[in-house]
Order: sequence, then C-alpha cells, then structure tokens
Amino acid sequence: MKVEQVMSDKVCSITSGKSVRHAADLMNELRIGSLVVVDEGEVIGIITSKDIRSAHPNRIVADAMTHNPISIPKSMFIGSALHTMEQNNVERLIVQDGRTVEGIVTRETLKSTISNYIDPLTHLYRSKYIEYIHEYLVGEGNPFHLLFIDLNDFGIVNKKYGHAIGDDLLIHYANLLREVSEEQDYVCRYGGDEFVMITRRSHEDIQPIIERLSTPVTFQSFTFSAAVGVIYGYDDSGQAYSYRDCISTASLNSTNVKQKRLTS
Repeated sequence: MKVEQVMSDKVCSITSGKSVRHAADLMNELRIGSLVVVDEGEVIGIITSKDIRSAHPNRIVADAMTHNPISIPKSMFIGSALHTMEQNNVERLIVQDGRTVEGIVTRETLKSTISNYIDPLTHLYRSKYIEYIHEYLVGEGNPFHLLFIDLNDFGIVNKKYGHAIGDDLLIHYANLLREVSEEQDYVCRYGGDEFVMITRRSHEDIQPIIERLSTPVTFQSFTFSAAVGVIYGYDDSGQAYSYRDCISTASLNSTNVKQKRLTS
C-alpha cells in the first residue's frame, strides 16, 4: 500500500511573513492541523497547531514553523513512511512531486492504517500486508527472498496440551521471529501455524536465519521446530514472481523440508 492511498490531498499553504494569529485563524476556519509554508513557489517549512500553541500570536510564521520539512513521494510504501517519521520524530510528512505539493500524511493515519493489518494474537503483520510489501519491492525493483515457515507437529501440540498452550507457542515463536528480524525484514503470520518473512538480505545472509528458525526450541515441557522453505523473488531472466507464485513455491519447499525430516 502506497502513501497516495492514505494521504490527505487537502493541503493549504501560507507565506512565512504572515502572523501566527493569521495561521491559527486559517487552520480553525479550514479545520486542518497544519499549513505548508511556501515562499515564491518553494516549500520552506510547515507550521502545525502544536507550533502555534507554543508561539506568540504576534510573531510571524517564519519564527514558529519547522524549517526544511521532510517530503516524500506518493509512491512510497506506508511502512517506509512511518519509519521515516519515527526516525525523524515528526508527526507529518509533506507528499511532494518535484515542486508540487500533493498532500499531507500524518503518523496517526499511518499507524491507524497499519493497525488494520496486525494479527491480534502474535502482533505480527497479517498476510495481506506482506502482499503489499511484495508489490512495493517488485515495483521498486528491489531484490528479496520470501521464507515460508511452518511449525512441525503443531496439531499434536494442540491435541496433547490444548489450544491455549498452542496459542502461547505461536506467540513464543513470533517473538523468536522478531529477534532474528532487522530493518530489511518483514514478518507476518500467514495463517494458523504458518509464518512468512520477506527479506532484502542476500542469499548468504539468510542462511543463518534459516538455521536459527529451523533449530529445535524448547518451550515449556516440550521441544518443537519449524520447516523453512525459501524462494528468490525473481527468475533467471530478472522477471519478478507474483506473490501467489512466491507463496506456492516457498510453501512447497517447506513441505519438502518436512518430508525429509520425517524420512531421515
């Protein structure tokens, strides 16, 4: 999902020489929380309701605004936009195409949107969000691997220890996935006891992750493990595989790993 799908295109501007009182009146009239500061066709700042509350009304906008605001393209992935906000400790980003301001996106909007794609049990992403990540990476031409992770004998755990313990196990394994994940990794609960990771790491760099995720883990009074199948996102000619194809192939590879485990 891209920023253009969640941004507000209701953008109003003001010049830096106007008074803070004028900016406050304009925001109240338009019922908006910020104004883009534009002088001679150039975006030079942004002034928000928070800036106005901490400034004297007789000061000018240039004294109260945030200078050199961060702008992003509308094609940016929403997760990347939120990460940019958190890195720079800002609440709003200007969506800009060249010199043209196309919208404003807020941290609240991004967090609210992303929260709809969070699994309530494990607090990992849902599969639909990972599909958006695949779409974004392919659109940008970024290399990636997809890992399909299936817990071994999970049905036996539910039958022997109960579904509550099964849920605890899923939470425990989700935490393990977080431990091995870094900024270039995206993890979701695909469904049931299956998880998916999309990573921008190289083939060599994902091998330690596969080994870690496949290594038997002791949880409470039993030991469990996972079967990991992997696929690179592009074929030999550089053509990207569809999300469906990536999932199908990686899940089949995971099944093959399970079968080898049973026959070894």
